[in-house]
Amino acid sequence: MTTNPWLIAIINMTIVFGVLIILGVIMSVIKVCDPTAKKKPAAKVAAPAAAPAVVAKKDNAEVIAVIAAAVAACGCSADQIACIRRIPSNGWTVNAREEVMNVRKECF
Repeated sequence: MTTNPWLIAIINMTIVFGVLIILGVIMSVIKVCDPTAKKKPAAKVAAPAAAPAVVAKKDNAEVIAVIAAAVAACGCSADQIACIRRIPSNGWTVNAREEVMNVRKECF
């Protein structure tokens, strides 16, 4: 039994770094034989060129009318709308995250 603090610190550091090395090796082995990893696709055979598909644009007249009505309901005129464009549809996700954070703030 030793009471030398330097020897105890060296023993503890050796144990900690040994465990970290073992965990690193385990993670490397898991990364190599991960069954959930996406497989690289096999070589694709070139398909004959097809005529480009014509994509019909959606008529957004109804959406524009609703947005103009909402702007008018806020007290602005529809003439003040400079541009209407779609944004990525992750608004619900962002809103849910903000709601969770607000609930956490209220709880603590």
